[in-house]
Amino acid sequence: MTSNPVDPPEKDRQERILDAVLDLLAQRGISGVSMRAVAREAGVALGLVNYYFDDKTKLICAALRRIEEQDVALVAFDPELSAEPQLRAALRRIVAPEFLTTQYLSLRLQLWSLAQAHEDFAAINTTAQQRYRAGLAVLIQATRPDLDRKECDRRASDVDVVQNGMWLTALLGLDRASLRRAVTRCEEIALAP
Repeated sequence: MTSNPVDPPEKDRQERILDAVLDLLAQRGISGVSMRAVAREAGVALGLVNYYFDDKTKLICAALRRIEEQDVALVAFDPELSAEPQLRAALRRIVAPEFLTTQYLSLRLQLWSLAQAHEDFAAINTTAQQRYRAGLAVLIQATRPDLDRKECDRRASDVDVVQNGMWLTALLGLDRASLRRAVTRCEEIALAP
């Protein structure tokens, strides 16, 4: 049995710190994120934030990677399960209540804007988008094995554009019926003959 290199209490502290970074990004943008503000928001000592993360850039990079892993998990294919229900569930998750809060949508806008703030942030955002689209393409191909990989990639990119547009416009008060139609459109793109 292998041991986890990070014990649970230490991992919990790191998670609290990353939660604080994401909360501050959503509320105040990158200018509201400092090591001191993160420590205060997380309820930990400043020294602990500095222990885990050398500087603000590394702190934000860790938070971006955490969101990346959550996004990739949304489109993770389980070969033990039927492909089409997995694809439909992944396409519908985008409008789950936890993703349509002002706090979360504000965070998404901040994460996208970070690409302009630092080359490391841009690289993480680009990789995250590529991994998300690749996972979506795998789900599409598992559902539609008659399609070649290039067509699955194209469809995944088209779906991603629609989904990102849904998030952007949801901040403006898009009604649930419009969001359901947009999800239906994503299903049509992914599953079209």
